[in-house]
Amino acid sequence: MSSNIIKVPYWRLSSFYFFYFALLGCIAPFWALFLSDRGFTPLEIGELMGLFGLVRMIAPNVWGALGDYTGKRMPLLRIGCGVCFVVFSNIYWVDDFFSMACIMVGYGFFWAAVLPQFEVVTLNYLRDRTDDYSKIRIWGSIGFVVVVLLLGWVFDYLSVSYLPAFMLAMLLAIFICSLCVRGIDQMKHGEESEGFLVLLWRPQVLAFLVAAFLIQFSHGAYYTFFSLFLEAQGYSKTMIGFLWALGVMAEVLVFLVVHKLFKHVGYKSVLIASLFLAALRWYFTAHFSDVLWMLMLLQLTHAATFGTMHAVSMHYVHKYFNGPHQGQGQAFFASFTYGAGGALGTYISGLVWQQDLGVTMFELAGLSALVGMVIALIWVKK
Repeated sequence: MSSNIIKVPYWRLSSFYFFYFALLGCIAPFWALFLSDRGFTPLEIGELMGLFGLVRMIAPNVWGALGDYTGKRMPLLRIGCGVCFVVFSNIYWVDDFFSMACIMVGYGFFWAAVLPQFEVVTLNYLRDRTDDYSKIRIWGSIGFVVVVLLLGWVFDYLSVSYLPAFMLAMLLAIFICSLCVRGIDQMKHGEESEGFLVLLWRPQVLAFLVAAFLIQFSHGAYYTFFSLFLEAQGYSKTMIGFLWALGVMAEVLVFLVVHKLFKHVGYKSVLIASLFLAALRWYFTAHFSDVLWMLMLLQLTHAATFGTMHAVSMHYVHKYFNGPHQGQGQAFFASFTYGAGGALGTYISGLVWQQDLGVTMFELAGLSALVGMVIALIWVKK
């Protein structure tokens, strides 16, 4: 009965997501352009982003275990935000590969304390109403769109070297929002939970994680090199920002309706469709990026390759890793998929980038998503 009287702080949770993903809107389209402006080569950019991803493989598990053990998720999250701000402030004094790598490793380690912990807090407020998650998470997508459109226009008039100032402003806003949210523990129902490794080694859990890994591997090329890919073909920064925003606007729309979609379509069907559309998206991006209307249409599929994929992933993680293992579950999911998958995808993309300006890179991304779809189709249970 007590779970029914806990009020969900909708706007406080939503504000945090807004600024968190607004920061991502600074990084995803423009960070590679910033590094290129600083004089780093495409291979070095791939290595730096891959290193950032490697940190995300390890750090979330450390913070997730601490969150489960102490129960102090919000204090840990606030520490992560604060240290991120301090570490990233040093960006103005670095210009060599080693120093930039140190900045990204330090930033990445403490940044890993943020989202997985907050996802647990949000899902604990929602209890069994996980389908309502998208109504809160949608504000993250809106924040991304606002910043991408704004900075795409700004950087056509100002140098992209001003990017760190916008990122520091977002970090400060995230920290302030974190002060306004109180952590909440999951309701105890008296049952004993199985060990974390027992849960992890279930075949359907492994299949889901591998499929999610492969779709994040496929996004490595997109998040790191898509802007450079378009710039090499003559697109302006305003148009690049618009194309990024278009994809996330499609994501916003799907977050508005995905909770209704799950009432009519099974979670496994949504998972498989998301992976299949990702395979199509990357293959056609490789070969039709010079056709603007086609590129715009492909960006709309971000609604599936990220939007529905993320929503269905939150459902699976919340169901698979219950009770005292929810923090570790969220952390392992983030580290294995966004961390390891994204890092490997980024690194390999950097290796092949200079061969053909991204065609093979996106073909490989499409193939990985297709393999993920086959794995999910066979081994993930309904």
